Amino acid sequence: MRHALLFFGVPSVIMLIFSLVDIEYDVFNIVTTSLLFLGLIIIGAGYYKRNNFISFLGWYLFALYWATQPEFLYYKGDGDIVNAVFCIVGVYFLAYISYHEYLCYKRNEKIKSLRFLAGATFFSGILYFTFQKTFIGYFLIKTVADQTVFFLQIMGYNAHAGTIDPAINPYVPIYFNGNQSVQIVLACTGLQSMAVFIGVFIAINADFKRKIKAFLYTIPTIYILNLVRNVGVVYGMEVLGLSFYTMHNVIGKFGSLIVLIALAFIVFNLMPELYENIMDLFNLPKRKGPIERMFIKFLRK
Repeated sequence: MRHALLFFGVPSVIMLIFSLVDIEYDVFNIVTTSLLFLGLIIIGAGYYKRNNFISFLGWYLFALYWATQPEFLYYKGDGDIVNAVFCIVGVYFLAYISYHEYLCYKRNEKIKSLRFLAGATFFSGILYFTFQKTFIGYFLIKTVADQTVFFLQIMGYNAHAGTIDPAINPYVPIYFNGNQSVQIVLACTGLQSMAVFIGVFIAINADFKRKIKAFLYTIPTIYILNLVRNVGVVYGMEVLGLSFYTMHNVIGKFGSLIVLIALAFIVFNLMPELYENIMDLFNLPKRKGPIERMFIKFLRK
């Protein structure tokens, strides 16, 4: 029971507290960002030192960071309840990974898929959040906005990009025929998907030439197709008369999902080690630690 309270109960209490307490954004951002990078750095230290206790601490702090986010993503993020639900599920997944690192420490075991996950999370997390949490992200947002406008102009349309607005969620507006059409934010740059793939390529134990080949197949493809998606959203709204929801949330996200699945299969083919590590993570419940035994006992009642 104490393991369940530590790994699942504490994050649950933090989610409840942050859903009830109204905190000024600047204070919230400073505290949670510090927790975020502290967790990532400790995960990285555990990865490099091959130390399960350090990894356990890093994953636990990382889970606690995400436990502060669901209400923010729902309330501040335009009522995006889908993001909030995924975030909540992610909190318990991260806590579960922390728990298994703790089991490895107590049992003096080494699981290569856990070390791979720690490395991939550290590299991708540091890359993505450095852009998201600092002014560096402004340059990427502005670059993608300018390139989106460039392709619209090649197509013969009157479009131009505005200047960066350093709001809570920084954006660059795109104007079509003099009227604001869409806002390019960090999520519109494809950075999240690229960071995940880059983190995976660095952490995976595979031949360097195959890593480079996988990188060239995926990263340029994601970046270019993301520009195509941005152009398509503006074109669909301004020329075809479709809604932003239809172009962005339905057509755009569905198309992105298909592309990512296709790229994942390509990467699995190039690096079967990746597939093996991912599948091995599904075997973690078979270790039957105290939480699994408690859960099995509960189901048998």
